[in-house]
Amino acid sequence: MVAYAVSGLPHRLGWMVAMLVVAFMATFGRPQAIGAIQMSVSGIVQIASIPLLGPVGAALVGAIPVVVDRNEPLKRLFNISQRTLFLLAGALAYHVAGGSILGVDLVDAGPVSLAVAMTAAAVAAAGVNAFLLAGALQRSSAGSLRAIGFDLVKQVVPAYASYGLAAYLLVILWAPAGLDWASILFFVPPLLAIQWGLHQHASLWATRHEVLTPFVTSLDLRRPGAAEEAELAAGAAAAMATGLGLRPVAVDNVTTAARLRDVGMLALDGAPPAIVRRDHAAAAREVVGAVSFLEPTLTLIDAHHERIDGHGHPDGLAGSQIPFGARILAVADTWAHLVAEGWSAPDAVDHCESVAGQSLDRGCVAALRRALERDQLPGRPT
Repeated sequence: MVAYAVSGLPHRLGWMVAMLVVAFMATFGRPQAIGAIQMSVSGIVQIASIPLLGPVGAALVGAIPVVVDRNEPLKRLFNISQRTLFLLAGALAYHVAGGSILGVDLVDAGPVSLAVAMTAAAVAAAGVNAFLLAGALQRSSAGSLRAIGFDLVKQVVPAYASYGLAAYLLVILWAPAGLDWASILFFVPPLLAIQWGLHQHASLWATRHEVLTPFVTSLDLRRPGAAEEAELAAGAAAAMATGLGLRPVAVDNVTTAARLRDVGMLALDGAPPAIVRRDHAAAAREVVGAVSFLEPTLTLIDAHHERIDGHGHPDGLAGSQIPFGARILAVADTWAHLVAEGWSAPDAVDHCESVAGQSLDRGCVAALRRALERDQLPGRPT
């Protein structure tokens, strides 16, 4: 109501209709994610609607397409409320930063001032969106709101930075450049093509990870509890790698390595326990070495029993000679094994700290402690 009282309905009905058409088209091309990277035409259209249509128009462009969503009513209601709130917050930030509604008066909007105002809008929208999502996830998972919010901000802000840049280019073409709604013909089809390409890439990424599940399942059949321990290790590795600021691809490599770190035991079934302990890391290549995309992952598995003090195996590497991902994996492996054996998560972290600087890397153990304090480590299934 406040937004309506201040700016009223969108002044250019044609612009409103055009943006709604694009917004509806975007609902059929869901945001595509590859690890932590996401692309959405819908997010671009929503941010662009703020300077073109004003707060009410932007909220309508964000909320109305949700009506055709296939989600259950409660989730649909949440999505409508969420989009309305973060777009109104973005519109308020846009106004405070000196932005004007271009659909009211087509005066020459300076590119720099427009960029500043739209940056403020994108940052505010990202912040409110992250806060709302964190609240919803905290209620459903009973995790730490601070930890969940911290992780979401790291994901949402980069996504909205890309949305804001693309939206700025669309707005420049639309209003200051004078192309009006015809700018959609130049701008949106390439975006939809990019999103389609990401969909194909995301499908391939998901398929690659599904291929790995049978190996873990087979190991669990021969060594009951292996699958549970693999999930504990993968969760801990992901939390540490993310907390240490690794790129999404590196986080994925470490997480995958944690899932597959013991799969070499399949090649040593029936061998003496001492041989299995010594050689299972290298034997992983016999089991999954033919899977070409796993090469970076196998490099980490090869070295995850090396020790910081140089007394590990197979090569006796020490300190920084050990790949960083393998150092993370060593900590995750140690912690997961203890928790699977019945230790509490805090006690397992204490043990890791007791051997930091000897068998485990101090920085990686510190990342494990931070993940514990932020309630980011996985728990054993009940």
